[in-house]
Parts: sequence; C-alpha cells; structure tokens
Amino acid sequence: MREGQLNNLMLEAFPELTQAFDEYTSWQDGPDTGRFLTYEDLLLPLARKALGEGDDETTKRVAAFVEGLLGLGDDYAENVATVALLEGLKASHGDGARSHLGERGRAAYDEL
Repeated sequence: MREGQLNNLMLEAFPELTQAFDEYTSWQDGPDTGRFLTYEDLLLPLARKALGEGDDETTKRVAAFVEGLLGLGDDYAENVATVALLEGLKASHGDGARSHLGERGRAAYDEL
C-alpha cells in the first residue's frame, strides 16, 4: 500500500483525527506523509488515551483496525500496525492492551 492509501484507511476508521491529520501533514507531504509518522503521532496517542481512560468503544475500534491491517496481506501495513501501534501500546501498557486485541493482533503482540 502507498502512504496515502494507508493514511486514508486510518482517517476513514477514525474521522476524529482528520483535523489533527490535516494540521500535522500540512507542513510535510500532505496525505502522502509517512504512515509510521502519522500512526505513531496521531493514532497511537488516541489508542493510549482510550486504554488509559477505559474508553472501550475507541479501544475496540483500534483493536479492529489493527486486526484489519494485519489481515490485508500487505507487509508494509503489517509493519505499521506492529511497529507504530502494537510496540507503542506494549511499551506504555504492557500486557494490559493484549486482551483487547483480536487473534492476529495478539499473535503479533506476543512476538514483540
């Protein structure tokens, strides 16, 4: 997948990040700004906040999104899900985030 495609997937799943995304990418490459950057700097904080505040709805959305990325059969999408999201969640929440993940997410989490 190309940068813009994966960023669009994130914005479709998390429209509440659109304004922050527009501001964040306005001084970079717009929609084609690197996925690792946008996911680590925009989606990861949303996921951490949801876990920290017990926001089950957002946590479930993030977990479903991660599961979807891991199921795309795209190596780069899988790397983004693992490195930009799962590694960050494991670093900040230990195994507390694992129970919210689907089968693919738990498997990737366990490999970290």
